[in-house]
Amino acid sequence: MSAYSIEEMLLKGQMEVNQLFEFVENNSEAMDAYAMEQAIFERVMGIGLTAMKGYFAAKGTGDIGDVLELDDGTTLKKEKRLLARNYFSIFGKFGVPRTCYRSNGLEGVMPLDAQANLPERSYSYLLQECMDLLSIRDSFGEGSVTLAKLLGAGVSPSRFEVVNRESANSYDEFYENKELPTPGSEGEIQVIGFDGKGVPVIKSESAKLQSRLGKGEKRQKKKEAMVGVSYTIDPKQRSPEEVAENLLYPEEAREKREAAKKQGVNSRPIRAKNIRRLASLQRPKEEVMEEIIRDAKSRAWDNQWPLVAVMDGALCLWTSLTAMLAGVNWVGILDIIHVSEYLWKAGNALNGEKTSKGKKWVYKYLLAILQGRVGRVIGGLKQILSKRKLKAFQRKALKEAISYFENHRKWMCYDKYLAAGHPIGSGVVESTCGHTVKNRMEGTGRRWSIKGAESTLLLRSVYTSNDWDAYWEVHRVLERKRLFSDILPKLDLADEYFNRKAA
Repeated sequence: MSAYSIEEMLLKGQMEVNQLFEFVENNSEAMDAYAMEQAIFERVMGIGLTAMKGYFAAKGTGDIGDVLELDDGTTLKKEKRLLARNYFSIFGKFGVPRTCYRSNGLEGVMPLDAQANLPERSYSYLLQECMDLLSIRDSFGEGSVTLAKLLGAGVSPSRFEVVNRESANSYDEFYENKELPTPGSEGEIQVIGFDGKGVPVIKSESAKLQSRLGKGEKRQKKKEAMVGVSYTIDPKQRSPEEVAENLLYPEEAREKREAAKKQGVNSRPIRAKNIRRLASLQRPKEEVMEEIIRDAKSRAWDNQWPLVAVMDGALCLWTSLTAMLAGVNWVGILDIIHVSEYLWKAGNALNGEKTSKGKKWVYKYLLAILQGRVGRVIGGLKQILSKRKLKAFQRKALKEAISYFENHRKWMCYDKYLAAGHPIGSGVVESTCGHTVKNRMEGTGRRWSIKGAESTLLLRSVYTSNDWDAYWEVHRVLERKRLFSDILPKLDLADEYFNRKAA
């Protein structure tokens, strides 16, 4: 393969541009806007392909002289013929001519690969990024169809999966060295939360989850992904009555806010800031928790406020978290929504489904809990259990509520939380379970291997943490270092590149 000529590519590109506008002028009357736009796009893609060839013409073939000396003293000689490699860009596929340096018995070295920072695979980094963005939203097959429609690129679904797995390899190093949010963009309270979300797995993986089944047990089809979040929020003091009304009578609460707004009193919403999300199927739960805790400790949090943990009632997570935060000033808060759900079960059992009497009953006990009277609520529920003649399902609902409140009482000091302006809902971590895990991992016919699911979850964690652009820049830096660290110093590229990109 011969080298590209910059003069030839320039002339060809100019000709293609002229032909494009001639085409528009000659066909504007006969074509509607859709057909014209489609035709223009196809021709622009061709111009882009010519321009990329022009780039490699200007870049050269990587010829650095007759020989290349390696650090170990080995001398590689320049081969006469140029060695081609396929380069699959967003504009299409073409060959890249490269000067090769080789010695008998040794693998050839192509300096152009390092000079242009070419990826290991034929797919360009930009094309790989497009593939990843499609595959973290939709199935690999759907991503393949979309890419073919948009760019005319024929990439099989299996290649999407391979690229997806390799793109996730930079996850740990990226977050170990990621710049912290600026203090001015952070809230005063540092919050963490954890939860689990099931991911459907292939049969060979589900067999490992429960090798021996008991009588009547069914084979598990899902493996739980561990989900963690770290974010900051500004304090907002609320009254127990305000919270109870928002949860039980949202329409009335909305009307009051609108009336107050008309009088010039605005209630600013509570918004989480700089949310770091992590979902993992392969990593141990403790490892996910440790990473999120490290993120929280490394941020603007200066221990003036306690670290706040808001979670649902999973006692195993509370036990692990308590051990990990030994010696740390922290506050654990049980999600108030889960509390209200247990009250609703009891209230509906006692008063009927969706009755005004049942809602008043729930409001009464929820308000008491928010006012810090958890012990009295437990006592009141026990009195109902002992003094009233109840049916089996009513007794069951009451016992479950009593047990839940007793087991989590230490994390139900809501009067103190509200006075301090702390969040009392685990909405951030629960929404992460939804849009980071469920929205991609579940669906008709979707079944995952552990490794395949892990890479997708990590990339979705990056994306939903708003770190995508920064991650891909670092990923290219790390790939360059992995592929070309031995040859970069010989080309006088290492210091210039890494000082600028990886500092």
